[in-house]
Amino acid sequence: MRSIIVILAVMTLGLGSPTKTSDQKDIECVDIHKQVAFSHELLQNHKLQKTPSEFPKSFQVKKKSSWKTFETYVSMANCSVGTIPIWKQNESSTNEPIRKANQHAVGITNIPPMYGATARVSVWDPTVEQGDEFSLSQIWITSGSYKKNILNTIEVGWQVSPNMNQDNKPRLFIYWTSDTYNATGCYNLLCPGFIQTSNNIIIGGAIAPLSEYGGKQFEITISVWKDRKSGNWWLSLGSNHSLVGYWPSEIFANLTYAEEVQWGGEVVDSHSFGRQTTTCMGSGHLPDEGFGKASYFRNIEIIDKNNILQPAQNVELKATTPEFYDIKKLSSDDDWGTYLFYGGPGFTRVHSGAFSLAPSLHFLCISFILFFII
Repeated sequence: MRSIIVILAVMTLGLGSPTKTSDQKDIECVDIHKQVAFSHELLQNHKLQKTPSEFPKSFQVKKKSSWKTFETYVSMANCSVGTIPIWKQNESSTNEPIRKANQHAVGITNIPPMYGATARVSVWDPTVEQGDEFSLSQIWITSGSYKKNILNTIEVGWQVSPNMNQDNKPRLFIYWTSDTYNATGCYNLLCPGFIQTSNNIIIGGAIAPLSEYGGKQFEITISVWKDRKSGNWWLSLGSNHSLVGYWPSEIFANLTYAEEVQWGGEVVDSHSFGRQTTTCMGSGHLPDEGFGKASYFRNIEIIDKNNILQPAQNVELKATTPEFYDIKKLSSDDDWGTYLFYGGPGFTRVHSGAFSLAPSLHFLCISFILFFII
């Protein structure tokens, strides 16, 4: 195991053109067979799968969209073949974050069996009000029941999480649990579970460039699918399927297939000031503002038993607090397929129903002065 400090090289996952970013991290290049995943009690006899037996297939002929988008970049390190890059995070974030105050705006399909999901999601830099809050956009692949305490999930997307990452940058993240977030599962590589195979993609790495309001829209393609031979759940990034690694089938209690898939955003509201948080979801703008202003998931698809990508059907929309964060579903005949606009600003002065105290005091002070002048 060797330690290196790198200026992370970044590649576009669609074009493969490397550039540089100032996102400097202390990276360890760890032997692929000595990564923490293999210390899991259920993986003692697990044989490393270096590549999936196949990739999902698509038979759709897509037309070019008038909405121009660009593929964004994920931080990378130059580890040698046979090793994987790991950077240390706040290990107190190993367990699942507080869920009782979490707010969602998601599209849901629950027509099992499903064997994976994919989408292209725009990446932004939402404001997060408190360090113990976060804002994320992700794909949830789930089986089992939350109420019955047998929920199994695979989660992947981008997230701004100040406490966990010690900064406010949007970063790639993964998560899993096999028991409703109780004793199993964690973010990224903070516990045994996910097996990384890439020698350069950094799980937890920063993403850049980012979408701008009224400007260029940058997106990342996320694909998760079950390998029909091994039963492992593979993760790739980018339109060219850059492999990251996989969740071994052994770590799940009941994820033979997905019973539900969700695409959308999530925010933690700590309610620190006795009101809704000002933490933004997505772009920080409501979905009615549309392309170039609201965040989106496009080409939302599931993977069927034949490993073929299919448009998501009967997508139900759910927003826990639509006055703060909402979601809107649309379909088209161009290459966006079925897509969702989602997000919102959280609490704003519009929601207070009154002017702030500062302007009121300012008005009173001026009135008091004018009274004595007159």
